[in-house]
Amino acid sequence: MEKKDGEAMEARLAEMGRRIDELKSRLGTVTGEVKAELERRIDAAYAGQEEQRQRLHKLKDQGLEHWDTLKDQAGKAWNDLEKSLHDLASRLKK
Repeated sequence: MEKKDGEAMEARLAEMGRRIDELKSRLGTVTGEVKAELERRIDAAYAGQEEQRQRLHKLKDQGLEHWDTLKDQAGKAWNDLEKSLHDLASRLKK
């Protein structure tokens, strides 16, 4: 993996963390079962972010030779996490 790829992924992780934190801060306006569901989904988003962080560190440790093999797997996980954050934001707007 090239250094610029790692830096871009680190920046993306940081941005995801900010988005998750912002969504969590908006939970104060929600109550009941909806709040419980959204809290579970936020917890899942934090777990997904951590999974991506671990995957990134693994890629950094393994170097360029494994980057091509793992980037497709990582890309799908990134997209799933992005969709989850988008869905959460949509639910909180209602």
